[in-house]
Amino acid sequence: IQAPGCLSPDTKRVKQPLEKYALSDLVMRGTLGDKYQIWALLEASDLTLHRVSVGNFIGLYHGEILQVSETEVNIMELSPDGMGCWVERETQLKLVTSALNK
Repeated sequence: IQAPGCLSPDTKRVKQPLEKYALSDLVMRGTLGDKYQIWALLEASDLTLHRVSVGNFIGLYHGEILQVSETEVNIMELSPDGMGCWVERETQLKLVTSALNK
């Protein structure tokens, strides 16, 4: 049950493919792009590769991609606070160039 006036995720929004993975199961492997747009290449724990950009959702906590750079993806997640509201938490996925660094 959600308390009135609280921040909350859009429960009517259709989930995107990377929302079934925890952020810890996603690794940034590189980028694609041009002067108009940049996409991050994220590898999931099942070794599938996904192209994402600003506005895409990832992770288990309604994480929206705010920014993509050549070295990281900035994400705003919504975490339940245990009292019926949600709290914003900013996090990043940083570029990993070797499977040994995961």
